[in-house]
Amino acid sequence: MRDMNILDFARKISMLSIDTPISIEYDRLYGQKSHRWWSCQREHLVVWCLHYSTGGVSIYQHAPSNSAKTMYYHLSRPEIILWLAEALGEDSELLVEIISKIQNKHSKTAMSIIRQYISFDRILDLLDKNSI
Repeated sequence: MRDMNILDFARKISMLSIDTPISIEYDRLYGQKSHRWWSCQREHLVVWCLHYSTGGVSIYQHAPSNSAKTMYYHLSRPEIILWLAEALGEDSELLVEIISKIQNKHSKTAMSIIRQYISFDRILDLLDKNSI
């Protein structure tokens, strides 16, 4: 299976667009409401990646890892993956279809559904396609 160093991954996604209307609307309706310190999902994910190899911060402790794939499969917020996929150019009809299946679902259930459609390999394919 393909993987990427977490810091290389953070560098690659750090300049992606935040102009992602589908994921922004999902975030507005269903995203995390409290303890939001980030201004956009790009910032949220990049900072998460930067701390991933150190074992996390505060209440978000985990085993340290340099694997972007491991990080991807441990993410627990659907709005992060929806932003990432949309920013990388995933098909908007697919994103709308996924949202129709996950709206009002618990985040763990929603993440399981999203990953059925958007695997980490798919994210790497989109990164390659965008020559990032």
